[in-house]
Amino acid sequence: MAIFGISTHQSILDALRKVYRIPIVEFILVSAFVFQSITGIQLFLRLRKKKYKSVLEQLKMYSGLVLGLFILQHISATIGLRLYHQLDTNFYFAANVVVQKPMLFYFIPYYFLGILAFGMHLASIHREKMSIYTSEINASIQFWLILLFFFAVSILILYTFTGGFYPVDIPEEYNIY
Repeated sequence: MAIFGISTHQSILDALRKVYRIPIVEFILVSAFVFQSITGIQLFLRLRKKKYKSVLEQLKMYSGLVLGLFILQHISATIGLRLYHQLDTNFYFAANVVVQKPMLFYFIPYYFLGILAFGMHLASIHREKMSIYTSEINASIQFWLILLFFFAVSILILYTFTGGFYPVDIPEEYNIY
């Protein structure tokens, strides 16, 4: 929602935090993400030993690995910054690392690949499930449409956070790196 402005982004974040920042809810969410990431990485390690993998299996495997690593790093950075530096993990938290050199050289590809890996993983699973109910061609078209959507979302998010729609002035307290 940052595309509509920093204050809109913050308002939605504040509303959602009333639910996901309840300690037990936050613990369950973080645990679920960590569990999903670790089991995904374990699945990757198991599947890479399989001799013959289809292109779809390889896409799921590698996108799952990238997604798992992205989630683990993102959660640890978010919680770490919030607890260690007592900073709000808001728009400025995310924007800070994509507007300042040299961090932007790591974090722009990091966010792009993380979002795209989520889309690739989702699209691969969707294609596999839909190929049972429809033709391979329709399932493939749906795969590419989902992937194209997430490619566009990645670009839009990064364009927004790097100041493409409005100036992004990072408050001094976020310049901790």
